[in-house]
Amino acid sequence: MYSNKKIVQSLGEILISKSIFHIIISPGSRNAPIIIHFTQHDSFKTYSIVDERCAGFFALGIAQKIKKPVVLSCTSGSSVVNYYPAVTEAFYQNIPLIFITADRPKKIIDILEGQSIDQENIFKNHVESSIQLTEEESKLGLWYNDRLINESINKCIFKKKPIHINIPFSEPLYETTNFLQVKPKIIKTLPVINYIEKSKYYKKEEFIWKKSKKKMILLGLYHSEKKLEKILKKLSIDPSIVIFTETTSHVYGKLFFSCIDQLIFSIKTQEWINLKPNILLTIGGNIISKKIKFFLRKFPPLYHWHIGENIKNYPDTYYSLTNFWSIKPEFFFKIFHGNNLQSSDYRYKWEILRKKRIKKNNFFLKKEKSFSDLKVLFFIFKSIPKYSILQLGNSTIIRYYQLFDKKKYSVQSYCNRGTSGIDGCVSTAIGYAVKSKKIVTLIIGDISFFYDSNALWNNYTPNNFRIILINNGGGNIFRFLSEKKISKKIFNFFETKHFLTAKKICEMHNWKYEIVSDKLSLKNNLYVFWNKSDKPFLLEINTQKSNNAEILKKYLSYLS
Repeated sequence: MYSNKKIVQSLGEILISKSIFHIIISPGSRNAPIIIHFTQHDSFKTYSIVDERCAGFFALGIAQKIKKPVVLSCTSGSSVVNYYPAVTEAFYQNIPLIFITADRPKKIIDILEGQSIDQENIFKNHVESSIQLTEEESKLGLWYNDRLINESINKCIFKKKPIHINIPFSEPLYETTNFLQVKPKIIKTLPVINYIEKSKYYKKEEFIWKKSKKKMILLGLYHSEKKLEKILKKLSIDPSIVIFTETTSHVYGKLFFSCIDQLIFSIKTQEWINLKPNILLTIGGNIISKKIKFFLRKFPPLYHWHIGENIKNYPDTYYSLTNFWSIKPEFFFKIFHGNNLQSSDYRYKWEILRKKRIKKNNFFLKKEKSFSDLKVLFFIFKSIPKYSILQLGNSTIIRYYQLFDKKKYSVQSYCNRGTSGIDGCVSTAIGYAVKSKKIVTLIIGDISFFYDSNALWNNYTPNNFRIILINNGGGNIFRFLSEKKISKKIFNFFETKHFLTAKKICEMHNWKYEIVSDKLSLKNNLYVFWNKSDKPFLLEINTQKSNNAEILKKYLSYLS
């Protein structure tokens, strides 16, 4: 049984031709033709997620895991706008999502009809393609829709960006047929290799690269392939190169510097001036470390080169961009490789600094006895099972993980750092877990968890999914980030003080739940936390008795 709407039949067949099978549906009436067709079609795997904001991030998590586009469908009106947080995150994180929104016919928009808003191009600044289809079922109308659908989905696949397909549906909406009435045109887009043309244009840059004795490669948010990691490992033996990697870059190597804030947070200005690079080579998107952004902006390198595909505007993050290479990093390094090793002590100087920091880090953590966010999280990070998946909440949690180095090579981690919002962290993690056979653990702060607690309202959360909830009573990150003293009355609007726990939420959704507030209880619970279970498990850790922000500041100051 299929929907009798030819526009829906064509869409379904084109998606199948491009091996796109996962569709997240939020219940509604105007999208009834989509619901009928895709849920009855054997080729599609469908999920029902009521809350569109959760649905958007749930789809993002699945796409993150399968590395293919995932489709979403919702009804018309305000439900469409609830997708927007996930649209922006997917756009800046380079995740391919296909947002299919049902709409009223154009002639009844803006005449006070219920559940109708102007949906055409509603996401235009944050999608790779935005198309408005027609209900016309003539030969020309079907050709028009087929062309637009093919073109848009191909952009989604090759640009790795979200797209928006808006479809007007006139009543009746629930009519069905037993036979497909269309054979849509399939248009392929074939991948083309991008490379640097051998010409005079890069000769100057090649000379600068080879002669420079202080080169820094900085990786931000990047869905890395192993090929790049291998190249960087070879480059890292060059004494004139230091490779700084953030957690979200997904590359690891023994000679890489992966704890940026631990390394430079307390660095003196003159130290930085002595160690700053002549060439800064950046790869990937957003950088979490505020400190390195501060130093690179205040004391910029002579040259800043950025490498990356599918970037709309020049990524001049440090106000000193001199070259933008719109290319895969692998092709860049075919020319700018490290065969001619420079005589330099640049990496050695950074290594000396790192050894000092590690020594102080170990001493501080051994000495500090509080049951604080810092102590708790370092203990948890060490306990994460090898070769499992780690999803990290935004703000506090990801910043603490940036300070931690051990085990990163054996634990794959993710965080929504496209727009860096707290919305959708739980939904994304559950979406990922649905398609993963490995243990998936989400470590998240209290405000982020409660904000996205609707994510638990689904029928798909697997039993191998775990949440560790750090409850410090209200988003302590603002106490750390704020360098000025703010009156209590004003600060209450920054920090969300509360006395909530996740107990009732877990009871409502039939999750296993435990709460701890001391080290011994934490240790005992973690001992069994990742064991096989017949339901998802949430472990809540209460750190409210500690002055978490002050302990973190004390830790970072001690490292200097």
